[in-house]
Amino acid sequence: MMMALLALSLDTMLPALSTIAQELGAVNENDAQLVIGMMFAGVSIGQLFYGPLSDIIGRKPAFYLGIAIFILGCTISYQATSFHVMLVGRALQGLGVSSARVVSLAIIRDQYVGEDMAKIMSTIMSVFIIVPVLAPSLGQLMLKWYSYRAIFLLLLIHAIIVVFWLGLRQPETLTAENRKRFDLVIIWNEICLVLREKSTLLFTLAQGFVFGNFVAFLSSAPQIFADLYQEQERFPLFFAGLATSVGLASLLNSQLVKRLGMLRLASVGLLIMSSFSLLFLVFIFFHQGHPPLWVTMFFLGCLFFQVGFLIGNLNAMAMLPMGKRAGTAAAVIGTVSTFISATCGTVVGQNYQRTIVPLIIGFFVLSTSAFITTRLGAGGRIQET
Repeated sequence: MMMALLALSLDTMLPALSTIAQELGAVNENDAQLVIGMMFAGVSIGQLFYGPLSDIIGRKPAFYLGIAIFILGCTISYQATSFHVMLVGRALQGLGVSSARVVSLAIIRDQYVGEDMAKIMSTIMSVFIIVPVLAPSLGQLMLKWYSYRAIFLLLLIHAIIVVFWLGLRQPETLTAENRKRFDLVIIWNEICLVLREKSTLLFTLAQGFVFGNFVAFLSSAPQIFADLYQEQERFPLFFAGLATSVGLASLLNSQLVKRLGMLRLASVGLLIMSSFSLLFLVFIFFHQGHPPLWVTMFFLGCLFFQVGFLIGNLNAMAMLPMGKRAGTAAAVIGTVSTFISATCGTVVGQNYQRTIVPLIIGFFVLSTSAFITTRLGAGGRIQET
């Protein structure tokens, strides 16, 4: 539920992006994408703070602080009367919810390592994927029955439930004797140690490129389905189908990772993503940038299915050497990968001009880059610590 909070904050907003932009006076059509982009910007910055903090004060207290900031952001967005105030609220939501991502990864790494961690991550993802399956439809229902502002009340309620549930059910995984003292020099040295680990850095870059595809899709998909295919009403159903493919692949990965290994599954997944993107670009060339809907859904389904093999494996491979500094490592990995994905995804999304071509070019370039960095990361010696 902690990891689902970020997805819920993103995916429930998708049907409401154009409404928010229109009602709050956004200048350009593509400005609606910033409701997603500012959230990712906050997540990117916040992770670097909560990782070291969770190593100092413990996992759960760091999460509680982040949720307080998230609730403040939801309140500001709920009351926003201008588009700029809305973006401030979204940035604060990202800043707060980043604690959920960092702390959940640190809690998992405190207890599991390597392929065991990849298996746990895949199992979590196969359950968590229920949220992106249902969230756009939930957002659309709220938009019809109430207003987009009700979505922020939903997020606030979800956050409060998770705080109480975590407090009651999840023991603290970082004992007092294993916590680090507050020292900026030590924190900086820890961050440098993470960045100097070749395999961790390269697998982190690969994560950023993979999620760059996802951010690009999240940003531009509502416009693509509304403008190109006139399917604004059924968009949540199409999105649910794609999210389901991620969940199925994550569940399959949890069964295969022990037999085939993290690196092999990730490499094959990235190779398929890159190859399919290139083939689809050739197909689009002969259809003037507007392929049939069923072909687009087939391609996106294949792409999202590969994402299910990449999320847990790339994370686990990046975290493998970082057992002694799991909180800081989760923060650095999350910050770097989110910054890359937000930057790349925003650039691709802002180039949307009522054609699917920029999105598919982005898929090809980013998937190929992720494949190259993954293979380079595999060349380094990965040691568990």
